[in-house]
Amino acid sequence: MNDTADTPAPDRYVSFCNIDCDGMAARLLPVARRCLAAGDYLENPFWQRFDDRAAALMRGEAGVPDALYLVCSHVMYLAELLEDDAEGHAMIEAIELQCC
Repeated sequence: MNDTADTPAPDRYVSFCNIDCDGMAARLLPVARRCLAAGDYLENPFWQRFDDRAAALMRGEAGVPDALYLVCSHVMYLAELLEDDAEGHAMIEAIELQCC
């Protein structure tokens, strides 16, 4: 029996059916933080605030918006940050197209 034949394709226009948006955003945060730490980005207050919020999310702190909210709210900035990182670029592109 082929279970995949009965599973609809991912479709963001049908309640994000079969798309792990939360998981994708959570997996992007360490990649983004790695890129921030590799450059001089953390001297910028914007990126420092983003990094602080991402770190709080990764620690599971209460009262912090979820990872998908954080990523989608900053998707254009993250796309620019990650343009030279193949893994990060692919991740942010997928999140933007499928989830934001």
